[in-house]
This record gives sequence, C-alpha cells and structure tokens, in this order.
Amino acid sequence: MNHPFGTPTRMILAAVVILLFVVSATFAFLSLSTVEHLATGSAEKTILVECEFDKFRQIMVRKNATAAIVGQSGMRLIDESVEDLQLDTSQDDRPILNAIRGQSKAQVQAVKKLRVSLNDPHITADELTLRQRADIQPDAMSVVTQSIAAADNLESYKTTLDARPKGNQTEVTLLIALDVRVTVPKAFTGRADREVQQSAVDGVDEQADGLQRFVAEHAGQRFILPEFGSGSD
Repeated sequence: MNHPFGTPTRMILAAVVILLFVVSATFAFLSLSTVEHLATGSAEKTILVECEFDKFRQIMVRKNATAAIVGQSGMRLIDESVEDLQLDTSQDDRPILNAIRGQSKAQVQAVKKLRVSLNDPHITADELTLRQRADIQPDAMSVVTQSIAAADNLESYKTTLDARPKGNQTEVTLLIALDVRVTVPKAFTGRADREVQQSAVDGVDEQADGLQRFVAEHAGQRFILPEFGSGSD
C-alpha cells in the first residue's frame, strides 16, 4: 500500500527542505531589516615637521592655523570667536624682547568657538559647532577641538594636536575620533564601521598634509608677524 504522502524518507527530506527554507528566509529578513547603528572611527598619526619648535609655536599662534588645517579635513571654517584667553609671562623676564626674537617663554591658554561647514558623504549635517582649547607652553603644545553637540547623524567629533621639540624639528601627533549614527540593514553594520573608520584615517592624513604645507609656507620667514584677529606669542 502506498503512503498518501510518499515514503517516510521522502517526508523527512521534504521537512528538512522546508525547514532550511524557513531558516534561510528568516536569516535573510533579519539581515535586510534596518537597524540604527553607531559607527565609530579613530585614527592617529605622528609626523616630523621641518621647523624648530619655537618657530612652529609662533606660526601656530600668530598665523591663522585653524582655518588652514580645518580646510584640509573635509571642512571649511565659517566663523571663529575667542571665548577665553590667558597669557602668563611670569616665567619670562623679558617677554617683549623674547617675543620679538621668537624665544618667548610665555604660557598661553585659549578657548575658541568654531563653526564649520562639512563635506563628508557619510555625514548628513551641513554645519558643526566646535570648541577648541589650546594649551601652549615653552616646550609643548596641546590643542583639543571637540564638537559641542550632535549635528544630524554626527554624534561626536574630536581632534587633538600635540607638539613638542625633536632636535631641530617638531614632532606632532594628530588624532581624529568620530561617531556617526546610521540606519542600515543589519548585515551592513560592519561596512558602516569600515567607512567611518576610513573617514577618520583620511581626515588625519589630510590634517597632517595640511599642517606640513601650512608650516612650510611660513617657516622661511625671519619674523613671524601676527595676522589681524589672531593671538600673539
């Protein structure tokens, strides 16, 4: 007598095929269903700048370094304003003469508010507001620039610059870190992480190139005169 649904073996095979189909369909659905994902990226780079630190410090303080470097990072400086500026010359017995000679021992602490436009395919925001804190010592410089609040899908952005003397050169370490919130199929979250990471790598490379060019533009000048609206060392 024939079984109405075929032999038990065929029934088992059919059940397995159906189960595999259901599992595959479920996996495909879960993979393609969109999720909100925080993609992060960070990159660091250390470079040697062909410029003695004293002159490097003068260039960074007296010239508009912010606009030049920001312009190499997929951004454009729209506006900047000084929120705080403190100048300590207590360790310098001849502050004016040493400043003219480019040998200032003054300590400078400054806080700026920056507004920049963005040009990154992974970021939907058109503008971003940043706060920049600079701590400038006779033998070291630290500049930290960080977003004040999220802008569209850009949750946070931070860049740091640390510089110190290295013989007749200046050693500079640059760091960029950013968090971008994206809505993508679940299977593509890894790709989103890779793309944001690449944005960080590209950004730190562009900053390094921009800094090298900016310093080289002024390093040959005997006197580094301050630009209108910039601080003085």
